[in-house]
Formats: sequence, structure tokens, C-alpha cells
Amino acid sequence: MTIQEESLAPDDKQKAPDGSVNEFEIDESADDFDGAEARFERRKSQLEALLLASTEPITEASFSNAAGKRAGARLKELVQALNQDYLLQQRAFEILPVAGGYMLFTRPEHGDLIRRYLAEKARTRLSRAALESLAVIAFKGPVTRIEIDEIRGVDSGGVLRNLLDRRLIKVKGRAEIVGRPLLYETTDEFLKYFGITSISDLPRHAELTRELGELRSAENHQEGLPLSEHEAEAIDPAHEVGKAGNGHRDLAPQNLSDSSEE
Repeated sequence: MTIQEESLAPDDKQKAPDGSVNEFEIDESADDFDGAEARFERRKSQLEALLLASTEPITEASFSNAAGKRAGARLKELVQALNQDYLLQQRAFEILPVAGGYMLFTRPEHGDLIRRYLAEKARTRLSRAALESLAVIAFKGPVTRIEIDEIRGVDSGGVLRNLLDRRLIKVKGRAEIVGRPLLYETTDEFLKYFGITSISDLPRHAELTRELGELRSAENHQEGLPLSEHEAEAIDPAHEVGKAGNGHRDLAPQNLSDSSEE
């Protein structure tokens, strides 16, 4: 369809089976009052906006649904025009065909720069707050922010946004409780970051309790071992008695059971 033909095309607003018009359908009759070049530039701007906003390829069908059938029919022509603009303006990105549609990609010459940037970002260590929140989500997820806050004892809103940006967690859905808060769970990126194949590889509560008990038992055993002569002298109060200015007195032991009525 040429620019002149488009201006003569009838109104092609989509209608539902019952004859009603979709309230979100674009009213293309306004195109008839625009010049051909202005209309084409507007189509380019619409397509560029959708490319920037979408995480999925823009197909002829999806572009038609958003901007109208006349725009959808010219998708390939609009892509070519935008790519020509980007080339002349020496922009860092281009539109490429993918999965039956089109998406924006950075140009190959910027590949090394982007890889260095992403590698540096990936090396950024997680804060203690982030690790605490991740632990709660990993062991109890899907879990709401309220539950995370209750376990940690502090607000976790900023931490969750950071974890979402780093794609270590994602929104699973909404909890079936009052207010329907969002549910969070870990992602495949979380597994890659910590070098595990699945959440089931994480230790269960019983395992952690057992290991904690063994650790405490070992600490208690260590405390029960006899001290060396040097260690005993370092903590023996008798070595401090009589020293000027040390603030200690040598107190004799008392039998407290016989002193109640004296």
C-alpha cells in the first residue's frame, strides 16, 4: 500500500462478533486529515515507542492491535525507515527481525563495551540485607513482602526492588489474602549466581537445625577443655588482687542459706 492509497482506505476499526467496537481500537479516521508524510512520521514514532516499551517482538498483528490495521500493514516499511534514520544519526541500536517480529538491539561494535559493563555489574557483591531477603524468599517462597518484613524485622521494599532489577527474584502472582499482595520467588538467575541447579539443592530446615546443633556442641566442648597455664593466669582474678588501683576486692565465699534470719 502506498502513502496515497492509505489516505483513501476506508475506516477499518475492528469490531467484536456482536458488532460493538473495541474501546481500545485506534480511530484511524483522523488519518484522512493528515498529510501523507506527517502520517508516516507518526507511524514511525508509534512503532519506536512500542519497540522501547516491549520485551517481546513487535509483530504485524500486535502493531495492528495497538496502532490500527493501516499501520500494521506497513510495519516492514516503517522498520526500514527507522533503521535508515538510526544509521544516518549514528545511533547505538538497530531493529532486527526475531521470532516473526522485530526488536531493538545494540549494534555489534558495542558488544565488548557492554560485556565489560555487565561483567563489572555482576561482580557487585550483594548486601547483607539483600542476602537476608533472598534467604527468606528461597526457603519460604513464594512469599509476600509483609512476610519478609516480619522475618527480617525491617522494611524490605528497597531491597526487593534491587533484587528485581538484578533479576534474582520475580513476581509469582498475588496471594489470596486481603489486599492481594504480590508473591515473590527466586529465578534461574538466582540459581546461576549461587551455583546451584535447583532450589531443592538448598539445605532444608531440619538439616540447618542439625548442623547448628553440631556447631553449638563443638563450641561447648571447646569451652570445657582445660586451659593452658598462660590462659589460666590471664583470667585468674587472684593475680589481680592487691594491685593498686585495680578496683578489685578479695571476697570470701558466703553461705547464703544461713543468713536469711540473722
